[in-house]
Amino acid sequence: MPRDTINSIIRSLSAEQRRAFGRWYSRALSSLNMTAGGPSFIRDTGNLIVYLPFHSFQHLSPAQLLNGMDVLLMNTLSPLQQQFVAESLIGTFRNLTAEQFRRLGNLMCLSDPKDLQVYRNTEAFSVIQDNIRTCVVQGLRNPSDLITSLFLNGSELQSPGSLPAGRVSQLAPFLPWLGVDFLQKLSQSQLSPALTALASVPFTPAQAGVIVDKLSLNNSLALPGQLQKLGSLVSGVKVETLRSLPSDTLLSSLPDIALHTPGLNHPQANTITTKLWGSPEVTGWLDKVEPLLPSTPLISVLTRASLLLTNRTSAERRAWNTQQAKTLFKEAVKTMPNFSTEKFLALGSIARGVSCTALRQLFRYKPSFSSMRSVLAFMKKQSVPLHTSLKKCIIEELYYFDFFSELLGELGSQIALALPVSTIKKFPADMMDTLRKMIVQDPHHFLLLPSTKQDILVDKMVQRLGMYTGEFTEDEFRSLGIMATYVVDEVFVQLVRSFFVESLEFLREFCYNSSKRDIVAQILQEPGTFGPVQNWTPETLNQVDRFIFFLPKEKLQQIPQALMTQGRIERLFLSQRQWESGAVGALCIQGRDQVEQTQLFERQQFVLQYFLGFLKVGRVTPPALIPTCEKLHTTRPSAWSTDSLTGMSSAAFSCSLELFGQDPFFLPYQQKLLLQKTKEIYGAARSFSSSVITQLGRIASQLSVAELSVIRLSELSTISALGAVNTWNSRQLAVLSSSVLNSTQVGPSQLDSSTLVAMGHILCGINYSDMRSLNAVEFSKAVMWLGRLRLACSEEQQQALTGLLSHSLAFGPMSSWGPEVFIEVGALAAGLPDMAMSSLVKEQVEGLTPLAVSLIRADKFAVVFDPAQISMFSYEQAKAVTEAQRSLLSPVQLTAMSMVLTVWDDKPVDFRGSSSGLALCPSPHCHLLGLLMVLLVSAL
Repeated sequence: MPRDTINSIIRSLSAEQRRAFGRWYSRALSSLNMTAGGPSFIRDTGNLIVYLPFHSFQHLSPAQLLNGMDVLLMNTLSPLQQQFVAESLIGTFRNLTAEQFRRLGNLMCLSDPKDLQVYRNTEAFSVIQDNIRTCVVQGLRNPSDLITSLFLNGSELQSPGSLPAGRVSQLAPFLPWLGVDFLQKLSQSQLSPALTALASVPFTPAQAGVIVDKLSLNNSLALPGQLQKLGSLVSGVKVETLRSLPSDTLLSSLPDIALHTPGLNHPQANTITTKLWGSPEVTGWLDKVEPLLPSTPLISVLTRASLLLTNRTSAERRAWNTQQAKTLFKEAVKTMPNFSTEKFLALGSIARGVSCTALRQLFRYKPSFSSMRSVLAFMKKQSVPLHTSLKKCIIEELYYFDFFSELLGELGSQIALALPVSTIKKFPADMMDTLRKMIVQDPHHFLLLPSTKQDILVDKMVQRLGMYTGEFTEDEFRSLGIMATYVVDEVFVQLVRSFFVESLEFLREFCYNSSKRDIVAQILQEPGTFGPVQNWTPETLNQVDRFIFFLPKEKLQQIPQALMTQGRIERLFLSQRQWESGAVGALCIQGRDQVEQTQLFERQQFVLQYFLGFLKVGRVTPPALIPTCEKLHTTRPSAWSTDSLTGMSSAAFSCSLELFGQDPFFLPYQQKLLLQKTKEIYGAARSFSSSVITQLGRIASQLSVAELSVIRLSELSTISALGAVNTWNSRQLAVLSSSVLNSTQVGPSQLDSSTLVAMGHILCGINYSDMRSLNAVEFSKAVMWLGRLRLACSEEQQQALTGLLSHSLAFGPMSSWGPEVFIEVGALAAGLPDMAMSSLVKEQVEGLTPLAVSLIRADKFAVVFDPAQISMFSYEQAKAVTEAQRSLLSPVQLTAMSMVLTVWDDKPVDFRGSSSGLALCPSPHCHLLGLLMVLLVSAL
């Protein structure tokens, strides 16, 4: 059969069929010596070669790879195959042509820097530089030596002010590595011609601020098109500047601003939204203000709700957040005495704000399978996550109908995952399989579940689908998708080893808790996989990659020292960081507690310090182990020894200052040493520029009260940087808040919403009497951001803040607050007076955020929430209850809490007949009946 025909057939196969073919093809070749197949082996084999498992692919010789490069590059190689090809070709041959490098493209970024240096004086070198630059522009991370040796090693960088504008454009992708001090030495005449290149580079806000300040010297950002030209540099525009810009300038720029990363910071977003929503014309600007709708304060929407609905067609297409949608829904239904499915769906995105009362009316008015299916289809299409209370309401209402089981597939994973586990565990195999498919197709919502829910759900699913028998096969693993690594350890340890070895690249993308990491570490060392670590090879490390951080320290020490070069270590750090910033990794890390995150960091720190020689007893840190700014960008500053960091040159330390300030793993004594080094370079704290203070970040927490009293906090970017720090003590907070007022020369009552947002944690430094004088309207515009913080305010201060929110010009009396207000105010709801909190009704309780629940003083919590209110909690709210709060609860309150945490176990469910219909408790609140029985028994 012609090879083209075979390739055509292969392309038509499913991914699973291709994997099976690859394994078969590998076995077919196992009797052949691939390297003895001659240089034309890949050409003869054709596109089939890329389907080989890596353990076979890695036997290809450099000569075969070079001869078959055209065939390889016309296929989609896996990252592991790409790395092997790059290292083999560039590491072996020293006479590759410019055209061959051009065809290699991004694969060059996976090669060893020293192998590229041999081409420095050849025609190929400019092609190499272009390819590496493309990698950086595309966001592909590279070891520091690759960048330094090819771009940042010239004497020209010692005199930034003398760089031609064209050279600045060429260096643009690498400028974030050079730090704020370097950027400050560039002039407006150098930066302006390079703006197009600079506008697409992800500078930090502090770096962008330096560039924007210089660019703005002779150009007004109010001129048409100027703000758009900044691209990602917009993160460096001062809030003070944004305030002064005309509304039409901001409006025309918003669509472009929304495209860039990093985007606007919180004070910037607040400044723009409050300015635009302060105009009566905003109701006609929805198309233009939509990019910032999630950042728009609820109070702005509340005051214009009726006007927004005059053009309902426009309003119904917007991505309103939950609290905004609830506000608009309330307004919309005032004119709908007869609420029907058709009218509900016609509301578009506003319908996501439906109350449970309205939804109950909708479901029970002429209920039909088709109407409910339409509602569920609408919910599945929403781009904004549904609120917990809405998902719970949908499920409880659907329980009333015999055709619930038929609707299961229509729920979508977001709503289906809100089902009580007590219900899910009773699913027959076909319904469980339907749930499995939904989660595999849309795994995002599973990753957002609390870890306990994840584990219980997968355990029940695996039991029902019969996966507790013998080996954990490849088909079973793949059928579970993202859930596969959440099976119990006894199942996971039975994972088929051949699949494990052949699929490490695939397996590295999953989420692993601490016990699973231990199991992976054990499997890696088994004789049937890679064997003892002391026998590992470079190819082994390429396959193991970030899993190396799963190994215990005693095993890490047995890896051959020669393999763990500084470049290798950097690639491991970069791989871990790339995973953490991906769709799965970001949510996985978010779901892990601080202990687990610290354990993983300590393993990374050990790898770096052990293999670079920091842990050798009695050894003074040699100059070779003093990191450069570039090396800290590719690893993590806190992974290095503090001595090596303070031993850096002044230029290198200054370049890294912002990295130090952002690192969450430095201990206080380390931060103190870093601050001391900062003072040696920049002088006493009173002489710190706004730029230095902004870069200090967490290190600023080591400034004394006296030092904090003399630093200049006149710019909101500086205030915002310190307001993001959450480790201040009460004395520091008091001094900082005074410094803000003194520097900005305004009284507490004059603080606007953008300044309040920027203050963040510093807000708790304002004393009680001054807090009461804050402008209630401005505070209500800032509360969306402040309510997301775990503020260290006293009980008295909390009550002062909630008192502001109950002002007639803010949200009004607390008794009138709907769930939308509680969602908006977030953690600040913890400051409600006892009487107000004890009077909360169901919808208000549902609006309490888990963070707000966790911040209520323990003795207050036990007094204000009776068992009936506790039973209204969602699982997430109950999970947020602290041990201190729990310790003061009565037995009846604890019973109510337990009933929530066991996910409504008192809701009886059974399956009837072949249709698997659900037999239901007559009331959707059956758990309350159980609670009432407990109350009666306790009374007796």
